[in-house]
Amino acid sequence: ASDVYKRQVNDIDADFSRFIAFFTYGLTDHLDVSAAIPIVDASLRATSSTRIVRVGTASNPAVHYYRDPQGGFGDSREFLASGSASGLGDVLLRLKGTAPRSGPTRLGFLADVRFPTGDEEDLLGSGAWGVKPLIVVSWELGRFSPHVNVGYQWNGQSVLGGDISTRQKADMPDQFLYAGGAELGVHKNLTLVVDLIGQKVVDAPRLVEKTFTAADGSTFEQVGFERSSYYVNDLAVGLKVRAGGSHLLDVSVLIKLDDAGLRADYSPLVGFEYSF
Repeated sequence: ASDVYKRQVNDIDADFSRFIAFFTYGLTDHLDVSAAIPIVDASLRATSSTRIVRVGTASNPAVHYYRDPQGGFGDSREFLASGSASGLGDVLLRLKGTAPRSGPTRLGFLADVRFPTGDEEDLLGSGAWGVKPLIVVSWELGRFSPHVNVGYQWNGQSVLGGDISTRQKADMPDQFLYAGGAELGVHKNLTLVVDLIGQKVVDAPRLVEKTFTAADGSTFEQVGFERSSYYVNDLAVGLKVRAGGSHLLDVSVLIKLDDAGLRADYSPLVGFEYSF
């Protein structure tokens, strides 16, 4: 009925953690191949608080209502849903190479292929193939080494880009990737790393704020969908600690610099490397 509307407020709490095993094998002095195998733990909790808003002349609350567990009825109700999953994520295969050194300047490249091995319906993976070429330029200026990365990510089709309820697939958004930062050798066993990491997500579906106007002129906030491109920027700050011999400890934190996309304010990372 035109004199009754539903106001709904949704809250989503998402938690993700990853353990990634990364293996690298040197094919030549300037070329190596790597494989990244992630184990993902995902949990999602959604709360929806709904309330019937009566803006017309109808006064009978039983015409439109929510029934409570005791058999009564009222104008509001809260719905809860949650779920969790753990398992293999999307496996990544990487080819990385460097050009012969030319003074302090070093030029490198890498090419990633992402395999859709993670279950996209459980949010463990993307459900789509992906290919990412990337160019890296760095300079060695004593203990100070700045670098710049530029790349592009092509993605295939997934139900996450289409309609998961009908299992209709559509293209996942592509991304233009860029990064710039520097490494500073504080000590022979300690290096400070700072990076600005960004991406432009191309032609992606987005939630946007809209206004709904009722028949009596009342206005209500609501959300809708549109396709547009947007930027995501983060700051990464970390330390590399040589723990003796061929052991290396990486500790860093990723700090979001804008509100684009669904991501945490801070994402810590701890890594351990061993070469033989």
